[in-house]
Amino acid sequence: MKQQAAGASGLQEFRRAWRPLIASSVGLGLGLSPIPPYASGIMASALEAQFAWPRADILGTLMIVPVALVLLGRFVGRLVDRVGARKVAIVSTAGLGLAQSLIALIGTTLPGFYIAWAIMAVVALGTLPMTYAKVINGWFVQARGMALGISLAATGLTGAFLPFALTEAVAQIGWRGGYLVLAALPLLVALPLLLAWLREAPAAAAGDAAAAGGGAGLSVAAALRGYRFWTLAAASMALAFGVSGLLPNLYPLLLERGLDQGLVTRALAALALSVTGGRILSGFLLDRLWAPIVCAILVLPAVVALALLASPGISPAIIVAAVVTLGLVAGAEFDLIAFMTSRYFGQRHFSEIYGMQYAAFGLGAGFAPSTFGALRDRLGSYDPTLWLSICLLLTGTALNFTLGRYPRRFDAQGESGAPANAGLTRAEAA
Repeated sequence: MKQQAAGASGLQEFRRAWRPLIASSVGLGLGLSPIPPYASGIMASALEAQFAWPRADILGTLMIVPVALVLLGRFVGRLVDRVGARKVAIVSTAGLGLAQSLIALIGTTLPGFYIAWAIMAVVALGTLPMTYAKVINGWFVQARGMALGISLAATGLTGAFLPFALTEAVAQIGWRGGYLVLAALPLLVALPLLLAWLREAPAAAAGDAAAAGGGAGLSVAAALRGYRFWTLAAASMALAFGVSGLLPNLYPLLLERGLDQGLVTRALAALALSVTGGRILSGFLLDRLWAPIVCAILVLPAVVALALLASPGISPAIIVAAVVTLGLVAGAEFDLIAFMTSRYFGQRHFSEIYGMQYAAFGLGAGFAPSTFGALRDRLGSYDPTLWLSICLLLTGTALNFTLGRYPRRFDAQGESGAPANAGLTRAEAA
């Protein structure tokens, strides 16, 4: 009976909050998280052909977002907690679109290109998951993991359609046309939907969350004093470095393994779908299992896949299967960090605390690709980077297991109360 009640409660949450969920998904999918990584390779080729700029200088702009996140992410999160996620999301989405237009206007010189990127990185930080996760956590308790997974899966869908739209725009209009398409997506698609449907949970709808401890939470000072904050940050950075360092290098890695270009392209397309599936799967599991166990379920198959990729003489079919398996953990990282931040630190200062956790993740994800590429150039093979990824994934997983049980409640001083049973499923907890 309890299991049926829990399931009904989760279904009721989706019926009540499907509009904010769709708005959050579209806002995330057309936000700062997916657009630069999926678009930069295509736009770098167009800019290199137009201006003969070194590709390394063009792609160097990807470092600007992690730096801005480290410097400002906490303050953007604090703003979300104080003025509300809706206002921050709407202003930042408009800022993202206008900044993309600015790149098209002043990006004809490399300094102007970098200035426009810096402006975009600052004004669009509010389109990152720390904003929308605040909305979702307010509406969803029983189905929180699944709701987070669905919303974050939208970034994978962006990766599936954006290369086709962007390539066609560049071919028809040129590099400026590409950036105007990137400007139109948040301005003409995401922004109207946010204005119409993005709403934070009212007090009545948030009552279940408050009853479950979701409306309370640690103070920022208390979170920073505890070992859990720093352990989760270290685990997030290790997982991000191990996965994000490898993914952008998969194309040359697979060519090194003897796969033809067509098969590599199909393998990477399958990887994008696997990333989306990984986010849905992790969300489903997070509603039922302790988060560190979910992390292990997703990471251990990826470790086996990386070991296979490092082994000589394996067949192309096994290589492709290993790449697809790797996508599952690549799709789960955001869900895990957002979910664990809400469960271990609560909702009171969720966005500010998550902003700092996301900054740790962003540091790993931002600097890992160039590090892995440099290791490949120095050592002459991707094999050492594969084993480095294995060590990092196992380290991040092990660190998560030291976090202990979820706090059951938070007291008035913003300290954690009695822990909940770590191994309980959602039905048992109900």
